[in-house]
Amino acid sequence: MAKCVFIVQGEGRGHMSQSMALKEYLEEEGHLVEAVFVGTSNAAPLPDYFRACFSDTIRTFQSPYFLSTPNRKGIYVGRTLLFNLLRSVIYLREIHRIRREIDLLKPGVVFNFYDVVGALALGKVNNSIQRIGIGHHFLLHLKDYFGESDARWQRFLLKWHTRIIMKSCDRILALSFSEQQGDLTIEAVPPLMRREYREMVYQQGDRFLVYLLKEGYINDLISLARKDPRFLADVFTKEIPEIELPPGLRIHSLSGSSFKELMTTCRGLITTAGFDVAAEAAYHGIPLAVIPAGNHFEQKCNGLDIERHGIGLYLDRIEPGITGRMRRSDPAGFRKWVERSGELILNSLTE
Repeated sequence: MAKCVFIVQGEGRGHMSQSMALKEYLEEEGHLVEAVFVGTSNAAPLPDYFRACFSDTIRTFQSPYFLSTPNRKGIYVGRTLLFNLLRSVIYLREIHRIRREIDLLKPGVVFNFYDVVGALALGKVNNSIQRIGIGHHFLLHLKDYFGESDARWQRFLLKWHTRIIMKSCDRILALSFSEQQGDLTIEAVPPLMRREYREMVYQQGDRFLVYLLKEGYINDLISLARKDPRFLADVFTKEIPEIELPPGLRIHSLSGSSFKELMTTCRGLITTAGFDVAAEAAYHGIPLAVIPAGNHFEQKCNGLDIERHGIGLYLDRIEPGITGRMRRSDPAGFRKWVERSGELILNSLTE
């Protein structure tokens, strides 16, 4: 039995979902997740479903986060970098605290779900502790991964950020939509998906399901619903607008259980271009359209990857006509790949 510790980036929801899925695989094999260090900020409180999953094992710390643009559709890159540099003293304190607590816990393995503060803490932990990095961002370092080609400055920053995490780990697992060749340092593995989403039974219904990482897109949805009364959607967002909504729209606060329940009968899924929601849709062949958040290089890469794999549509904006272009995909091959996830990732504990 391995005693495990997780370090989880709290920006967005994807890394938290991945850690919840890995917890299931580990516990099925008799391993123990003793502590979960999760990066937080005032801008992104932890969701209740994540707290319920890990209960009293959660230990929070301050971690860098993105600054949103005024229209709340994208992020500032330069300002985010400067803002977090000015907070470096806070992060240095957290690095020392995490390192000290991990040394006291004496785990056999630490999984880092793409947090840079956690990576810097892992750089000098006891050499007997195995350190494994998990995330889809590592694909950017494989020669066959093309991604977004125009934003060279943003590509440089993301690769620099990712390289810091890679240097702190003994092994790197890159989550990928398909099986592909890794290299000497990076192994491509399937998406990590929670059991409740793998066992979900999907039957296409009449209403679209929408998840918006950036709540500014809600105004575009409202405009779409007003122009097309046949557009019916359940929308999950952090901020509920204080205006009269078209009859076809229902707005929901973020809830893991409600989202999954509505996914089982949705007509299709419209979302910002996160990795995990797209993987969940692909597992059931749910029609998918993704709109990357503005200036978000990683999401642009995800969008291109989603379209390349035939999982869904890559869109620049929400506008009339997009729903007619969304099609169901054949999930058979993708399911076979995902079902190997637990086996391939757990092998990293013994190899």
